[in-house]
Amino acid sequence: MNFQQRIIRLIRQSIEWLPDRYFAHRHPGPFFFQLIRLFAPIIQHLTPNDKWSLGAHLPFWLKALSARPIGPRPNSKRIFIFSAYRTQITHDLMLAIFLAWRGHKITFGYLPKLQSPIKEPIIDHPSAKPYLKAVFKNIEKLSDGKIKCVDLSDISVNEYFIDEKMLYDQVLSDTIMCIRCETVDRNDPEIEKIWNYYQTQARYAHALARTYLSQNTKEFDLVLVGNGTTFETAHFCQAARELNIPVNTFEKFDFRCKRVINHGDHFLAFEDINDVWKQREKLGYNAEIFRSFAVKRAKDLLNERKRGATDNWGWSLQKSPDQALKEGLDEAGVGDGRKFVLLCTNVPYDAGYSFLLGLFPSMKDWLISTVQYLLENTDIHVVVRAHPGEADGLRAKERSEHILAEYIGHERLTVIPGSQSTNTYNLIEACHFGIVFASTTGVEMAILGKVAVVGSTVYYGRRGFTVDSDSIEAFLQNVKRLADIDVIPRIDEEQCREAAVFHFIFYLVMLWPYPYHKPTEIRDQAIPRLITTDSIKTYIPFFDAISLSKEEWGLRIGEFLTPNGKNHVPVPEAIMNNKGLT
Repeated sequence: MNFQQRIIRLIRQSIEWLPDRYFAHRHPGPFFFQLIRLFAPIIQHLTPNDKWSLGAHLPFWLKALSARPIGPRPNSKRIFIFSAYRTQITHDLMLAIFLAWRGHKITFGYLPKLQSPIKEPIIDHPSAKPYLKAVFKNIEKLSDGKIKCVDLSDISVNEYFIDEKMLYDQVLSDTIMCIRCETVDRNDPEIEKIWNYYQTQARYAHALARTYLSQNTKEFDLVLVGNGTTFETAHFCQAARELNIPVNTFEKFDFRCKRVINHGDHFLAFEDINDVWKQREKLGYNAEIFRSFAVKRAKDLLNERKRGATDNWGWSLQKSPDQALKEGLDEAGVGDGRKFVLLCTNVPYDAGYSFLLGLFPSMKDWLISTVQYLLENTDIHVVVRAHPGEADGLRAKERSEHILAEYIGHERLTVIPGSQSTNTYNLIEACHFGIVFASTTGVEMAILGKVAVVGSTVYYGRRGFTVDSDSIEAFLQNVKRLADIDVIPRIDEEQCREAAVFHFIFYLVMLWPYPYHKPTEIRDQAIPRLITTDSIKTYIPFFDAISLSKEEWGLRIGEFLTPNGKNHVPVPEAIMNNKGLT
């Protein structure tokens, strides 16, 4: 960053500081709303904050709709987008404008919620509703009828049957996300209060989604929902499925400026990756020399994680990228060459989704049960590497060393806290075998030839390169069998390559290029300007793929994801010249 850029940043931050602070928990009334509109030419150059600046930014953003269309455009659809909560509303507005520019007619259904769903104050200030009403008042006119907004809180809700098991699972997941730990003690008055809040919210959201979508079943060709697993998004996704309205979900994942799409269900269902994996031969991912290239790129990604690089990854988790192997083993208490099994955890609260819990009730139960079993039934040393995110930006309130407190001090157990800088990949290299719940390290172990036993229904499980189980008993039997083997068990070379190809497909194919990751990118690549540049062509496949129904997607995968140099799938020129790849 040069001197001029630093000055501009300081000026911008000094201007943004006051309104960002003043409107942190309330929103512009009529006077401030008009004042913000008056200073729109200046505010448009600031970082958008949907708690107060939408009145200045939205009319500017909508100018993108007058940009020249780029053909061929898809068949026009009537698309409903559900949105709520801070920042997400801004991101969803960007998507709505992009899709309207592609020729679709958008209904933007929102709840007047501009706080975080899990941070106090959870209850929005009463000013949120009139503020958003004023913001969206003229959107249909400004968009020439391409976008209209509906305040869903105005809908009169009907009573609908709700599956109590589904309700319980959703409330548990939402509560875990809020309190940032898997231990939900409802005897604690504060936790019971949080539980009751999310339970009331879930019942309302389910009834609201069913009411609104059932009343408009014939009005929408497609429903789009961010995430689809948490809070209100889960109920809109479920309601669309129950009413047989095509629904797609989308989410940020591990890379910056990328989105994962899932056609037909919440994003953690990962049905799109299932479809591509099944068709990888037909699509050309097994063709040489492309397959060897994919394996190499997957290993490059793994090495980036080991080095803590952020060339692709959204954040750095390894704090000792240059740590020597011997140093890492010494820190783990296994530097004497003893045989050890490596357990890699997830951040506890981030593994609280019911969709992962095919075997154990929680990651905490998996961790305790596995460690206890290994200590009582084998003679192998146990090394638990807590996820670095436990002590990093994810701010977990329940940590692995606390979960395993009663076992700390056992001569055959080493617990490496998330705050410790030991490089995880040194431990993977030397371990006898690995055990994971849903950590990405499971597929990375397989890429490196290690046997990885999986304790959940993680997206890379049951692909032929991990050890999967149908019950807790089978899981523990697999663990004991591997612990009792004297020589280090390894998967074969073909399984390693399959793991690498899967890793490549998941991260470099199924994560679609998308222009925005944070509001700063929306500021720096303002949509009216971006949409007139050649770089917009990079993102058009995402806009068109997300507007397809699951059935349409199944028929047209090859148009978007065949590695032929005509899409975002990385294909070097040397491979393009190979006759084995068309």
